[in-house]
This record gives sequence, C-alpha cells and structure tokens, in this order.
Amino acid sequence: MSGDVPGIQKPPSWLCRLAAGVDAGAAAALAVLGWFALHSRLLGEPWWAKFNMAAAAIYGSDVFWMGRSRATLAGAALLFLVYTLLGVIFALLAGRRGAWRSLLLALLWMGLWHMVAERFVWPWLDGAAPQYFSRLATAPAHLAAAILLLRSPSRLQKLESLFQPEPLPPALPPAPPDAAGDAETQEPAPRADSDHC
Repeated sequence: MSGDVPGIQKPPSWLCRLAAGVDAGAAAALAVLGWFALHSRLLGEPWWAKFNMAAAAIYGSDVFWMGRSRATLAGAALLFLVYTLLGVIFALLAGRRGAWRSLLLALLWMGLWHMVAERFVWPWLDGAAPQYFSRLATAPAHLAAAILLLRSPSRLQKLESLFQPEPLPPALPPAPPDAAGDAETQEPAPRADSDHC
C-alpha cells in the first residue's frame, strides 16, 4: 500500500475505533465504580453494596447476605464490562468528531443509558436494586463517564498516527559549484611580462 510505513500494514478503521473505545470506556468504567463505592460509604453502607447488588444478576437474592465476597468481585466485573462496552459503542458512533460534537454525543449517550438503566436494567437485577442505584447514585457517575468518553476521538487520532509514515525531510537544493574546484578546471590566465610596455 502506498504511503504506509514499510513492513506495517494499517489496521482497519473499525479496529482503531474499537481500541480507542476500550481505552475511553475502561477509564469511564473505573470512574463509575469509584463513585459507586464512594456513594455507598457516604450513605453509611459498605463500599461494596452496589457491587453486590449488581451481582444479583448472577447470584440472585443471595447477594444480601454474602458480604464482601466473590459476589463483590462478580458485580464489579459486570459493571466494569457494561460501562466499557458503552464506551466502545460510543467510540464506534463518535469516530473523529470535533470536541463540541463529541461532548454533546457523550452527554446524549450516557443520558440515554441513564434512562434505560433506570427503567429496565436496575429493576431486572433485583426488586431492591433501584434503591441502590438511585438517581443521586447514578447521575454523577454517568456525567463523569460522559466526560471521560471524550478521550475517544483523541485516542483514535493517536492510534491512527502510529501508522502514518513520517514525512521525509525537504530536498536540499543543489550545492553551488566549489570555488576551489572551478579554479582547477579553468586555464590559468597568461602572466604579463614586465619587459613589455
């Protein structure tokens, strides 16, 4: 392929978007998990309360007396996976949009997820889950996630720049003829004799 770095084939565009989405989505997921743990502590609950509640999708109502255990790890992993996937889908949709368009799209995307989760996802986990994932618990987390999803277009640009060839230095102009070399090639001028007038 012309214009590519020798020996390195440029990956498809969707693969770069996927990688940028994983990068931005993982950062957003970590922010959401951190906020959920902090919010639980602010309410006087164990920090793992929301993680255990998310694990109700796997363990059912047993999560209420499991304490900090494998349910905590499973719930945190499930939430991390969901929010990372939200970041990947956002990156596939956003592409190389400008900063303002990306901001609006990220806020719209996380706002849509907020409504869907509130209406369908949290109640599906368990009947008590909406109390754990209230608006005060999820709205700041989703706002932080939307802000961190803004990393996606810049990460995409950086990934694509890895496969762009470096520009060649400008061509040097031809060197001027060497004065010493010219003198050697020219015939010496005849010397004037002092005898002649």
